Amino acid sequence: MEWLENVLADGQHAIKLRGDLEYFAAHTLKLRPKAGPLEHFKFNFAQLKLHQIAEEQRQKTGRVRLIVLKARQMGVSTYVAAHLFQRTISSPGLRTFILGHTRQASSNLFQIVKRFYDHAPEDLKPSVGASNAEELIFDKLDSGYLVSVAHIEGTGRSATAQLLHASEAAFWDNLPLQLASLMQTVPDLPGTEVIIESTANGYNDFHTLWRKVEAGENDS
Repeated sequence: MEWLENVLADGQHAIKLRGDLEYFAAHTLKLRPKAGPLEHFKFNFAQLKLHQIAEEQRQKTGRVRLIVLKARQMGVSTYVAAHLFQRTISSPGLRTFILGHTRQASSNLFQIVKRFYDHAPEDLKPSVGASNAEELIFDKLDSGYLVSVAHIEGTGRSATAQLLHASEAAFWDNLPLQLASLMQTVPDLPGTEVIIESTANGYNDFHTLWRKVEAGENDS
């Protein structure tokens, strides 16, 4: 009954690709290392820990709201990109908003996503309706990405998204104003995610916000 074993194995593989992010990353996502050819994405300890925290919060609240103070070279941004990519290519009607502190930083994050897509197995790739420097839209799935840069004039005010990756927030100008504007773009509904991450940049608004969240004073 080798054919049946193959069918069952294929079914289990498909289920794990959809429900197990670590498995999905290792089997479908490619990263560019510091040297050499592209390699499969295998989670490190920090990425596994962050994923555990995100999943525990999702189980408890039905949504994800994380603020991550990160060290360099730990792969936090890459983890967030993989996590949101898995959801964006497999769920209809999801918009993912990527926001960096500079145009180059936003572009670098978006290039990770595009590399994921370009090198993914063909049977996992949604149809693309638009692809440029500021968006990647999966037309038949009605999902996709929007990319912008953090700025004072109401960042994201005209956008609507269900998933948000805000990067290097400690380097944003007037962070409280920008976050207030951004949080209006993501509805407070089950299934939505807001992940704000940054390396440290002294005792500024991000440091204050992170300390409040760490102390349990702000869970929104």
